[in-house]
Amino acid sequence: MSIKIKKLEHIYSKGTPFEYKALHGIDLTISEGKVTAIIGETGSGKSTLVQHLNGLLIPTAGELEVCGYKILPLLKNKDIKQLRKEVGLVFQFPEYQLFEETIERDIAFGPKNFGASEEEAKDLVKKVLPLVGLDESYLERSPFELSGGQKRRIAIAGILVLNPKVLVLDEPAAGLDPKGASDMMDLFIRLNKEEGKTIILVSHDMEHVMKYCEEVVVLENGKIRHASDVKTFFMHPEWMIEIGINPPAIIRLKMALQEQGWKIPKDCLDEDSLLEVIRKEVKSHE
Repeated sequence: MSIKIKKLEHIYSKGTPFEYKALHGIDLTISEGKVTAIIGETGSGKSTLVQHLNGLLIPTAGELEVCGYKILPLLKNKDIKQLRKEVGLVFQFPEYQLFEETIERDIAFGPKNFGASEEEAKDLVKKVLPLVGLDESYLERSPFELSGGQKRRIAIAGILVLNPKVLVLDEPAAGLDPKGASDMMDLFIRLNKEEGKTIILVSHDMEHVMKYCEEVVVLENGKIRHASDVKTFFMHPEWMIEIGINPPAIIRLKMALQEQGWKIPKDCLDEDSLLEVIRKEVKSHE
């Protein structure tokens, strides 16, 4: 089931001198079983939007339909507890999700909260650790003694242990080295392809968006600026430049060649295609 968002608005500190409208009438459908990127400048409303998907934030106006649940203004947390098992949200800052004394207890918190016994929760923790590249030697360590990248792995494990249908990832590769980031993204894509999970990725990394995502949503000042398939999006690098986002390296190279007079088709978006065009261009001038 796709995620449907209608006329969504969110106002922080409504009715106070600090009132701020973060989302303005968002209409959006996020396809089931696909990998969708949500991008935009800092302050564009990305994190506010995705925090509505599991009811962490409740709309000021409008509605969402997610995994068969309707999220409406004034909805109470108790009414959508089960939704938070279906939609796993990994925060941009992993510290927001870590609070127990040991890593084992931290990851086990979710399953126990949804009715798993102590032993069942421990078994689930041991099964999920290898998915994020960690082993059982970490179980008794404090999550607060870990590096930033390790904390992120634990935060992700704490969501994966619930086996959600939808994974919402707010800058999931931040703090990871290049190999760690690549391994983590490969894991998410494997969960998408093999288990059919819907993946929603909030990211500033256009290399990741181009390589891993199928659809792209661009937010600007709390509004949808663009929504398209990934190929269409990267055929228009001006869309990224207009909102202050650096295009991927292959797109920057293509633009540089075009500025020098090279005739590069708009749909030339990968290294092999670009090399073929360059070969033909060079040969035509021999």
